[in-house]
Amino acid sequence: MYQDFFGITEAPFSIVPSARFLYLSERHREALTHMLSGLTDGGGFGLLTGEVGTGKTTVLRAMISRLPQQAQVAVILNPALSSHDLLATICDELGLNYGDDASFKQLTDVIYQHLIANHAAGKQTLLLVDEAQHLMPDVLEQLRLLTNLETDSRKLLKVVLIGQPELQQLLQQERLRQLAQRITSRYHLLPLTETEVSEYIHYRLSAVDCLYPVFDANVISYIAKQTQGVPRLINLVCDKSMQLACQSGVHSVTKAMAIQACEDIFSWQVPSTATAKTTSAWLPWTVAATLCGVMVAAVWYYWPQHTLVPEPSVATTVAPVSTFATTPASVAMPATVSAESRLIAMIKDSRQQRNAMQSLYQLWGFDTALNQATCATSSRIALTCFSGTTTLARLGLINRPVIVTLKDGQQQPFYAVVYAITHERIELLFDHQRIAVTPAWFEARWSGQFSLLWRPPLGDKTTIRFGQSGPRVAWLNQQLNSFLGESGPKVSYFDQTVLDKLRRFQRAQDIAADGIAGPVTLMILDSALNLPGPTLQPEQA
Repeated sequence: MYQDFFGITEAPFSIVPSARFLYLSERHREALTHMLSGLTDGGGFGLLTGEVGTGKTTVLRAMISRLPQQAQVAVILNPALSSHDLLATICDELGLNYGDDASFKQLTDVIYQHLIANHAAGKQTLLLVDEAQHLMPDVLEQLRLLTNLETDSRKLLKVVLIGQPELQQLLQQERLRQLAQRITSRYHLLPLTETEVSEYIHYRLSAVDCLYPVFDANVISYIAKQTQGVPRLINLVCDKSMQLACQSGVHSVTKAMAIQACEDIFSWQVPSTATAKTTSAWLPWTVAATLCGVMVAAVWYYWPQHTLVPEPSVATTVAPVSTFATTPASVAMPATVSAESRLIAMIKDSRQQRNAMQSLYQLWGFDTALNQATCATSSRIALTCFSGTTTLARLGLINRPVIVTLKDGQQQPFYAVVYAITHERIELLFDHQRIAVTPAWFEARWSGQFSLLWRPPLGDKTTIRFGQSGPRVAWLNQQLNSFLGESGPKVSYFDQTVLDKLRRFQRAQDIAADGIAGPVTLMILDSALNLPGPTLQPEQA
């Protein structure tokens, strides 16, 4: 349509997934890393969720391309099937023969025999189910039964479920609790930040060798806000914008064209997903292009000089990165609201720890209602709450999102979730907004208190000590061997050899080498081995 005008051979913003246009943001890479690592552990299920258009299928395709050659993959793209049809579809995907009138037992036996044969040949069998929110509960239960076949150390069939946030709610049903407990790797995919939107747009244009500066920074900022960072919407708006530019005979999209494109694209969509899913799903991210100046002025206003906070030159480095959209763009907060009022409102809305706990559950891939965002809920999903005091350096070692208690100028507490940590900044989820602050700003308001969710080994959060025996000791020994690069016999008794290895690990991590595998040591070991779960320092694929 406009390819000749821009001198390109292919439309760069097609919504059809293509390996040529594969762009993995930082969080897409992290999701991919967690899914791939989850396929190598002993669990049976992985879970990848995200809102419509955030790139779940992109991660799925990237995951398939990165699987080892000895893996056999079955992909189900349309899971609206009965239990019998599901088994038949799996047989079809794996190339297995079965009779036209094959029963449940016959289909199951064919699959089991194939799984055993693959295991004997050193092959891993994977089942990837896209749009899994459409699976019926009885079909999910059938999937769980297929994963019952296992060796001493691993399941012979690994299943990855990819779906929208409704899938999380489906898995919280009481009759599916056994399946939910088998999910060892989960990730909830968030939309792109403004920086990533810019990289995404330029990446797509460069992929088709477009030589024109089609989108400038201001236009990209506007598109990021209106699309709320959702890749599919970005594609639609950018494609329409380039059509309008072509019709006007110019090679650069103007702000007016971008506005017109957004109006054309969004006019046929549901008015607002926020009104329907405020408490049931992560809302799309928008970018606070003007909030940086707001935070600079507001922080200085709200924390006066006589309180124990950084000097103005430090406070002014506070800079927002992106923010959750709690209202549609068309009814956003009026520009006349003062900077001071905005910050005071954000702090006021962060006084309840339960709001932060809800965000923490969402980072682990669970959509939890506000009244269920408690530690009591965590036991139902194989997670455990932990609270304590620590240092910023230790948070980096634990490498999991945490809730922190901060104090304002009047020493009144408010709560935020530490979302990411680098040497230069700390990203917080604060009143549903993603904000970057300096370490000095953060530590001036933080006393060291924190709470988190974690997955203890074999579901037991108690310490592992010298003289104990059992499967948790065997797990600890195996993980220490993996970290230290050692090989040795499987042991289930905590003897001097295990004690020495544990102390070596503790010294390597600069923590007290007491030879006791308490919760913090186990969390740091979990992080050091990149076991599945959300991280503060995203891994690079």
